Amino acid sequence: MAEDAHRLLRHLGLDRADVIGYSMGARVAAQMALHFPHAVRSAIFGGLGIHLVEGAGLPQTVADALEAPSLDDVTDPMGRMFRAFADANKADLRALAACIRGSRQVLSREEVGRIFQPVMVAIGTRDAVAGAAAPLVALLPDGTQLDIPNRDHNPAVGDKVFKQGALDFLKSRP
Repeated sequence: MAEDAHRLLRHLGLDRADVIGYSMGARVAAQMALHFPHAVRSAIFGGLGIHLVEGAGLPQTVADALEAPSLDDVTDPMGRMFRAFADANKADLRALAACIRGSRQVLSREEVGRIFQPVMVAIGTRDAVAGAAAPLVALLPDGTQLDIPNRDHNPAVGDKVFKQGALDFLKSRP
């Protein structure tokens, strides 16, 4: 997916861009920053903290929940949260399940240490999915942390604190 995103930048005629990813998208942004450093000016990893290093993505129960016939058939609490969010956003459930099954790649601590671009790690203070922000920020050469108060994983992405924090971070880039 990082290579696809890099190809899209080239197709659009963009040499460099600020990259924002949330959850699985943050994994893609991290891979872009590491493998295509010339194309990434800065990055925002939303909804993904130390689980970039210490976790292999969402549990398979989330993919199973997305493929269940309906939300009523899902008993796993995390699976229910993701399924309800996907249903509310009219997402392609099969595509999301496939992405979750495919986004299991972690980075090593050493690889994270080679992401030299400015990176903001933004996580809801109630997010049990992302892993803590501070340990990831500590591994990044130029990392900053944004706490999104009283938000768990899914609502944090649309929160005004996240949106304003992202705008402020991007405005601070030279």
